[in-house]
Amino acid sequence: MQNAEVQMTLDEAVAEVLGQLTGLDLEYDPRLDRYRAITRQLNRATRANALEHEWSWYADTAVVGQAIEGQRDMIISSTLRPRIINDDAVRLVDSDGNVVRWAYFLPRDAGHKYQASQGMWVTVVRNRLHFSRAFHKAEEGLDVQVPVMREPRMFRLPDLPTDLPAGEEIPQVPDAIRGQLVDFPYPDVIIARAAYYTAASDPVMQPRAQTLEAEYKDLMYQLVERDTANTDTPYVNDYRLDLHNGVNDSYVFDQRPHSDWR
Repeated sequence: MQNAEVQMTLDEAVAEVLGQLTGLDLEYDPRLDRYRAITRQLNRATRANALEHEWSWYADTAVVGQAIEGQRDMIISSTLRPRIINDDAVRLVDSDGNVVRWAYFLPRDAGHKYQASQGMWVTVVRNRLHFSRAFHKAEEGLDVQVPVMREPRMFRLPDLPTDLPAGEEIPQVPDAIRGQLVDFPYPDVIIARAAYYTAASDPVMQPRAQTLEAEYKDLMYQLVERDTANTDTPYVNDYRLDLHNGVNDSYVFDQRPHSDWR
């Protein structure tokens, strides 16, 4: 069976928020302030949603440069936020996209414990990656790929003109903007949060804000439950004895990367 995402455009999302707030099937002109105000709350709700739970939907990877022999530190852009949860790791990737080396994340004060090991680990301090050892000659030229969390895509309405001649209408909002999709596979949770934010910012609707917040949280918890407790458990590394072969400081039984070796 093919899985289809729930998709909703900006126009549909604004109409859903209005319907939740008023109970009516209303439409607003995108050139007017009401449509813009709700769009602003949809943007705010999307940004907050990315922080509410570590949604894998916003996970991505970024190449921060190439490995150079003898190098141990790399600087990443301040606009990128490394994703350091569960089994995430930095990867050294060849030109064909194959992973040659894994570098699992360590606590920032634990890197010095692994300096004598032939394996590779990495710590992150602000925007600096510090590897447990220098890159070898065989690793030179490999792309350093870092798992990151991207920011959600916002809705960007065009600025309203301030010097229109008398009698001339405000230009229409392009269909490409009105048809942009909410950047989440289950947009109802974004819409519910935007409705709560809108009510909280409107003195007339503020008495409903607490109810709308409760409805939003109920939906959010149901979604978290669906995405965590009601899906197959991901592969979990077993703890094993720290056995080495004494030659190249590698595991005797298994060469697969394991993040639980500390």
